[in-house]
Amino acid sequence: MPKVQNTQSTRERGAGRPFKSGSNASPELPTSLTACKKQVRNVTRLLTRQTLNSATRTDLERRLKALTILQSQMSSAQTDKTNASRYHSIKFFERKKVIRKLTQLEKKIEKDGKDGLEDELTELLVSLNYTTYYPDEYKYISLFPADPTKTTSETKERQAFIQKRIARAMENGKLPRDPREVNAEDRKAIRKGNKLLLRSVSQAHGKASTDQSGSESGDSAAEGDDADEFFE
Repeated sequence: MPKVQNTQSTRERGAGRPFKSGSNASPELPTSLTACKKQVRNVTRLLTRQTLNSATRTDLERRLKALTILQSQMSSAQTDKTNASRYHSIKFFERKKVIRKLTQLEKKIEKDGKDGLEDELTELLVSLNYTTYYPDEYKYISLFPADPTKTTSETKERQAFIQKRIARAMENGKLPRDPREVNAEDRKAIRKGNKLLLRSVSQAHGKASTDQSGSESGDSAAEGDDADEFFE
């Protein structure tokens, strides 16, 4: 009787199973967060066995360390992706509002000169970078909340801290002075290069939550403007 070939993929067979100690081939790391969590649970469970020899235990501990790091990276990537999608429209509308304010101010500067308007210009350029490069790992804090009275002092403090970090990044060249002069491809490269730029916000003020309630302080008041012009 001919032997039936097992068509189950190697990835499916090994998604939740740790490698065997002493194997010459390096075990494949999981490619999804679900599979990674499953392997972490399985390896952790195996490590509770009292009958493991020292070599096997050492291999499993190394495996668990690698899986834990991978799980953290995958979880962060998933959070980034979720927040990027959730707050995309809010940031888009607020970016348009800031650009309109910049255009109006620049016309005024062209007519009357820069005297007394430099600070306002700088503040608007920081706000434009804020809406463009706000870190996706954090819940977005609106520049134009629908009800400013609901903004807590903690939220205001966190927002000011992020704006200060952005201003500093603009000064040292890590972020452009005027994001309008940067094309889409370069924006992606800048965002990727500065992914860890504001990482210390979580240490200074606590990581902002990522619940389903919209941006902090409520949805942006600008969201109702030019909704038909929204694009990726």
